[in-house]
Amino acid sequence: MKHENGPGGKFISRVDANTRRTGVDLMKQSIGLPLYRRGQKTRWQRSRTRIGHAAATVVLAVTTCGLFAVPAAAATLSEQRAALRQVSYAAAQDYVNARPYITELARSKALVVKDAIAAGTLTLKEAGNQLTLATTQTAMDAAAVRMESEALKAATVRKTAANLSLLEDLRAIQQNVATGALSGLNAGSVTASAYAATQARASAFSTHLAVDTNKQLGVIGKAVPAVSMSSPGWLGALQNDAGTIPSVSGWVGFAGGCALPLAISAYQPKLPLTGPGVATSSKLVADAKLRVSADPALGSVHAQMLRSAAAEAATTLTLTQLRTAYAPRVARLGYGWLSGSDVKARDVLASEARQILSAGPEGMDTLDSSHLLLAAATATDWTKAVGMEETVLVRWLGPQTCLQADKENFVDAGTNIAVIHNSANVVAAAVFLKKWPAQAAALAKESLESIQPALRAITTDGGTQEGPGYWTYQSRAVSMLYSTLPNVYATAPVSMPSLSKVSYYALNSTGPDARPTPFADAQPEELSPLMPAWDAHVRGDSGVMAWVKARFTQKPDAYLMWWMTNAGTVPAKKSALFPQTGFAALHLPGSTATLKGGNNAANHAHLDLGSVSFFRRGVQWSVDPGGQTGSAPGYYSDATRWTYWKPGTSAHSTLMVKDTNQPTTAVAAVTSASASAAAVDLRQAFPGATAASRSISHGSGSLLIKDVFQSDAATDLVWQWVTDATVSVGSDRVILRRSGQALTLRFTGMPAGSALTAVAAPETGPGGSALTLVKLSMPQTKSLSLTTTAY
Repeated sequence: MKHENGPGGKFISRVDANTRRTGVDLMKQSIGLPLYRRGQKTRWQRSRTRIGHAAATVVLAVTTCGLFAVPAAAATLSEQRAALRQVSYAAAQDYVNARPYITELARSKALVVKDAIAAGTLTLKEAGNQLTLATTQTAMDAAAVRMESEALKAATVRKTAANLSLLEDLRAIQQNVATGALSGLNAGSVTASAYAATQARASAFSTHLAVDTNKQLGVIGKAVPAVSMSSPGWLGALQNDAGTIPSVSGWVGFAGGCALPLAISAYQPKLPLTGPGVATSSKLVADAKLRVSADPALGSVHAQMLRSAAAEAATTLTLTQLRTAYAPRVARLGYGWLSGSDVKARDVLASEARQILSAGPEGMDTLDSSHLLLAAATATDWTKAVGMEETVLVRWLGPQTCLQADKENFVDAGTNIAVIHNSANVVAAAVFLKKWPAQAAALAKESLESIQPALRAITTDGGTQEGPGYWTYQSRAVSMLYSTLPNVYATAPVSMPSLSKVSYYALNSTGPDARPTPFADAQPEELSPLMPAWDAHVRGDSGVMAWVKARFTQKPDAYLMWWMTNAGTVPAKKSALFPQTGFAALHLPGSTATLKGGNNAANHAHLDLGSVSFFRRGVQWSVDPGGQTGSAPGYYSDATRWTYWKPGTSAHSTLMVKDTNQPTTAVAAVTSASASAAAVDLRQAFPGATAASRSISHGSGSLLIKDVFQSDAATDLVWQWVTDATVSVGSDRVILRRSGQALTLRFTGMPAGSALTAVAAPETGPGGSALTLVKLSMPQTKSLSLTTTAY
């Protein structure tokens, strides 16, 4: 669809101008039906006159285009049916004409249009079937009413889809006007008063776009006429920088972005006028200084952190380097300034925040932008710098408000992505929107509400189906949000779920080596201590704080220093079931066994239901391959992701159908009967099986793995174990050797014809080590009861 400005700045849609004579018009003319403008009649009406056996005169109201087609003489049922067929063909064409707009719309709106087309096409077919079966005038009248309704619905879908596309174009124009005015202000070619007037018009225009969008979405798929829009009428004022555009009540406009619903003032975040308010506070900083002065060990770490801050301040980074290293750099410089009064660190914090914000988010995906925005907002609050508010409003938060307005799953899905976007929005609203309290409240409300599914995903049992890598990836954003909320709200306007189960997961999902068993796109790296640190601070949990302090000793961190409380003793690991995450961890001193279930459709998931890991004698005997490294093309696309080895079933220590991935929609519930036993239901992983399960029993002498499978059809099964140890294969057992230790896997219940082998994996492990696949191949199996003993 193309648009252009007409005389006087009037906006003209070429599609609208060129399609006033619709397919229905042309069809009617082609079959010789006269055309009439829409008048008083709105449905089939019959006027029966008894002149011999003459049939009734029938008036056909075709509401698809607001026109009437009236047969010249009394219409027979066949003639009526033929005329209505033309209406049906035109309605079907309306759905065809609506489809191209789908690719022009934001995802959420595109899905609405797509669903309306699918549903309407189905009901139109049903109406056609009703028309075919109509053999009496009464039945024909009913079919005509039904067809009229379907035709109106189809016309509205087509028109609404076009309108939604037009609104996308108008949004882009508004954003260009706003960013252009900002560039002019910064360059000195636009006065402050002219800039303010332009931004007021752009902000108000966004409220009209929001109302028009909601009106369009409110009628699509319904048998009602398409609704008109107000925003095109204000385009001239926006583009010509003239006059005033009134805002629509109930909405808060964002120049360069999208309008959001008005929020009550309780949502307005208010930072302290003096001292830091993001992530820390004057009291937290002062309390940390007291701990440092009273504890020589902490004093030594404090001095080390101040030296690190000075070294950071003395280092100049290019913009590209800064974007990569910015978040941890802000924390280090911030510690130097807030806890060490390092003025150089303060000045670098302020200048680099301006550099990041001035460069804008162009050239980066929105997730990277949110990481940078969160860090820059933090630095700006800590230094109380000013001058970047307009830039952030127009260039940074504007695009974020459109994600909110479009209900994109970037901000409202239960994923780490939503956590990072929304946390950055709340913090940035508090820091940069002080001059715009209504906007700050509206954005904070939308963000705090839309983040709830993502928070529930990680607080329900403490873990996340996305894997421990993404648990850590979102930890900074979660902890920054939680640690800022008490400083900006006397009482949080939205209930925030506790992080206590997150801490429980951190303590009890990890093995004796302090690393979590990796799954999904995760590497075998330690979990971040940030979320448990804030949780321990809030709840005064000395055991969790002891776990945090151990990590602080290994890697000092500003937030951990500020959030520290009294630390006790790290509690012994407890065997734990994480049913939402789909994971069970069974612990003994020096030994951990885990069993994986969960949902293969989860974000970043691998097809790994039933995978087992076993850590004993200082060795991780089964190895998860981790995610694909580098920029593998199509790795995050459903269409091509499963062509890679690492996310597929054959890269994991589980039971599988030979050369076949588990279904991407399969779900496997994990249960735990005791602290030493867990089981997973694998029926969905084996379509057609009448029974499929795996259970593990973790004892001091061995790990028992029990696999049960039943199917009416013979199936080629493969039991698999992935390891980076050396492997020796026997007839019913294999011996693994690594780091001077050995583990034997012995099989009982092997079906006739089974073959035990060890083959090289097609790729290396997360650290680059060579992997070996231990395979027990069991051809044409209908019934299996296999026990593997690892000792």
